[in-house]
Amino acid sequence: MTKNIIKIGLMNLAAMALALPVFAATFSLSPANISVKQGQSFNAVISLNPQGVKNYTAKVELKYPADLLEVKSFAFGDKWMPLSQTGYDLVDNAGGTMIKTAGYPGGAISAATFGTVSFKAKKNGNGIISVGNNSQIFDATNANILNGFSQVSVAISAPTPTITKQTTPIPTVSVSPSLTPEVSAEPQAQANQGGLFATIGGAMTLGTGNKWLGGFVVLAVVVAGYYLVKKISRKFKNKRS
Repeated sequence: MTKNIIKIGLMNLAAMALALPVFAATFSLSPANISVKQGQSFNAVISLNPQGVKNYTAKVELKYPADLLEVKSFAFGDKWMPLSQTGYDLVDNAGGTMIKTAGYPGGAISAATFGTVSFKAKKNGNGIISVGNNSQIFDATNANILNGFSQVSVAISAPTPTITKQTTPIPTVSVSPSLTPEVSAEPQAQANQGGLFATIGGAMTLGTGNKWLGGFVVLAVVVAGYYLVKKISRKFKNKRS
C-alpha cells in the first residue's frame, strides 16, 4: 500500500515536471493602449526579458491591421546586431506583417529594448498590434525559449476638422482727386498796372528818384510843345490867307 502511494506520488511529480514549460524568455509591447488621430504617427517599443537565461538571438514577428496602420520605420536597441537575410527582415504593409531579427553579443541576460517601431494611423478605427506565433528567442543551445508575449490596443479617431474663420472684407474708400483752385487774373492785372505806374513814375523822376525835378521837366516839355503847336498853327493860317 505504501509502495503504491510512493509510486503514484513519483508519477505525479514526473507529470508535473513534464508539464512545466521549458521556455523562459518573453517579448512585451508598450504602451499597452494608444489613442491617436488619423494621420498621426506613434511608437511602439518591443522589449525582451530573458528571465535569467542568456538570450543570443531574437526574432520578432509583429502583426497589425494593414487597413488601419502602416510601419514607417524601425530602430534596433543598443548592442543588437541585425540579420537581414530573407525571412528574417521584412516589412509588409499590404499584409500587416513586420519581421526583425538580431543577435546579442555575449547574450542578453537582463531586460533589454529589442527595438522601436514607428507606425502611422491611416484611418479611424480600432485595432491590435500583437507579437506573432513565428517569433523566437534562442539560448546558447539554439533552443527556442520564448514563453510569452503581449499586445497593444490602438484607437484611431477622426481628425479634428479645421475651422476656417471668415473675415469681413474692409471696404475700399475711393478718394476723389482734388480740384485745382482757379487763380484770379485780377492780381496779375493789378500787378501789371502797378508795373506801368512804376514805369511812368520812373520816367517822371528821370531815374533820379526826385519827383519835383521830374515834374518840372514834364511841365517844361508840355509848355514847349504848346508854343511849338501854336507857332505851326500861325504859319499855316498865314499861308492860307
